[in-house]
Amino acid sequence: MTQLILVRHGETDWNKQNRVQGALDIPLNCEGGEEARRISNELSGFKIDVVYSSPVSCSCSTACEIATTRSLKVKKINELNELNHGVWQGLLLKDIKKRYKKQYNTWKASPTSVRPPKGESIRVAYDRAVSAMHKIVDKHKNEGICIVSGDIILSIIKCYLKNIDLERVWEFTSGEPWEVFEL
Repeated sequence: MTQLILVRHGETDWNKQNRVQGALDIPLNCEGGEEARRISNELSGFKIDVVYSSPVSCSCSTACEIATTRSLKVKKINELNELNHGVWQGLLLKDIKKRYKKQYNTWKASPTSVRPPKGESIRVAYDRAVSAMHKIVDKHKNEGICIVSGDIILSIIKCYLKNIDLERVWEFTSGEPWEVFEL
């Protein structure tokens, strides 16, 4: 049996400020470093043979906390990068809601029908993230796999694994920092 553990990266200053990070490389803050260590400790009872991560530093730092305690190296792959939010990246959520009100409201109500301006669609992110997950799982059959990434990418993968319509992707964001799947 293959065990897949999906882990959301620790907190960044931008997360704390409600600033859209998207695919930008923002490091963990002090709380995020503590969160990464706590997650690593919580996962100590799980067999983890391999750790994959998005290449951005907040995901890599979280993944390194998990990998180091097991004498593993983190495998970074671009396909696990968070959704590119285009011109929304770097903006405060309240400003996006004000400046892009109609588009943002549509995106939240029906995420597959619209995308952030100059950003990536949920469907494109779904295709790359699910494809990457399949390649990882196929390569590591009957092993413990840990994937660390951003909230939306992990929510997309959870929709796939739970066979839930992608329109419900927001139901899986900002939940527990990690979840285990038996495949």
